[in-house]
Amino acid sequence: MELVNPDEIRLVPGESFQAMFALGPDDQGHVGFFVRSAADTDRTDGNVRVLQRAGLIEFNDVLLVVTMIRLRATTDEFFDIWWNYHSPEGRSNFQRISEQDRLRVHFYSNRGIEYSVDTENSFRRFFGQVGEIFHKSSPWSEIEFHRAVRGFCSQSYPKQNLWEMIEFRPDSRVLKHGGIPTADDYPGFIPNELRPFYEYIPGQGHCIRIIPSMNEAEAVSGDPGAHLLPAPVKSVMRCGVRWAAGFPVAPIPFIPGIGLAVPPDDIEL
Repeated sequence: MELVNPDEIRLVPGESFQAMFALGPDDQGHVGFFVRSAADTDRTDGNVRVLQRAGLIEFNDVLLVVTMIRLRATTDEFFDIWWNYHSPEGRSNFQRISEQDRLRVHFYSNRGIEYSVDTENSFRRFFGQVGEIFHKSSPWSEIEFHRAVRGFCSQSYPKQNLWEMIEFRPDSRVLKHGGIPTADDYPGFIPNELRPFYEYIPGQGHCIRIIPSMNEAEAVSGDPGAHLLPAPVKSVMRCGVRWAAGFPVAPIPFIPGIGLAVPPDDIEL
């Protein structure tokens, strides 16, 4: 990312993006978010609360990373910012945001910058983990990336729906006793019919073995059990399952040579 001057930026209503800016004359640059309300409501002088979420999405063989902020003021507003790992500076951008302690969000109106809010960067762990998935992925072009973003958004908007889809929690849970975890150790609810497919895997956490829906036909025509793959419990519960030959099938994307494409923060250790 090239350094930008926040005072010189102008945005159209509803626009949002990420860019590098300097906090001072000797600063090498920090990643910041730049947003403008779609309604250009009255300025709040920074008296707002900024919530953060992130997600990893597979669409048309392209892996999309989206970061979202929810502005809680007089009315709630949502902003989505998309990241392309295979852009010329994509890898370095992922590294920058994964190492940055704070995140500054700049809010604009038709007059230019109105105020900025400095928050904790809760995206750090997400970007630190998600890079491992991209290391194994085949690159795509800028055109393919933007086409995938447009296609996914056309199916997932309004932005409030997207916010609910990509729920991201920066914390994780640990067991309070020794031994191998069981379904009873899971901190949430697992339906009885899925409990036989529960497994705790070191490094992957609480999982349920499922058949990816794209492999269903091959699985049911052969040995379904051989097609079971561990998915985070949170991913399975969010996506839902149906049953084929007595085995759970979930609409979780499967990438040959990589595995299931799930948000890293669905992993609960």
